[in-house]
Amino acid sequence: MTTYGLTPGLMDRLRGDHARIAGVVREFMEQSDAAVSILDWQRLSELIEFLDYYADQVHHPLEDRLFDQLVDRGLTPIERHLVFKNLREHQEIRAMTEVLANQIQLAKKGGAITRDEFVETAAEYVNLQRRHMNFEDSRLFPLLEAQINDKDWGVLSGVLHEEEGLTRENHK
Repeated sequence: MTTYGLTPGLMDRLRGDHARIAGVVREFMEQSDAAVSILDWQRLSELIEFLDYYADQVHHPLEDRLFDQLVDRGLTPIERHLVFKNLREHQEIRAMTEVLANQIQLAKKGGAITRDEFVETAAEYVNLQRRHMNFEDSRLFPLLEAQINDKDWGVLSGVLHEEEGLTRENHK
């Protein structure tokens, strides 16, 4: 397999994103731990809002664009399976983020959610996030680095800059 060397800046960004997301996930776990006497619903809400916005609306769509570039490469059936598995996990993470956000909002309003139910869902979410990032770091990022060439990066970079410009325009 030829190594093309995907733009180091992008891979640094993705790895940096994982470090930031892991830190927020770690705090989310600590805040939602069953041993904590009183859950700080406001802080949990802030953490899940970050994960919803940054991980689900910024980071994962960027990865999806990159992983989409891999699908039509000369990947082995196992490699293709890994890419599609990862894309499905992004959807699963987004769905779990939404469930947790709804549970937190319900709890903040004094709604009927048991602490045990929330703690169990939060633990599943934390485990999914950790497994997912480890999988990408160990299996998919090396595959990206081996498959995406400079020409691909140039095309993708232009599309990403255009999308970021449109996003900024929408937030003005």
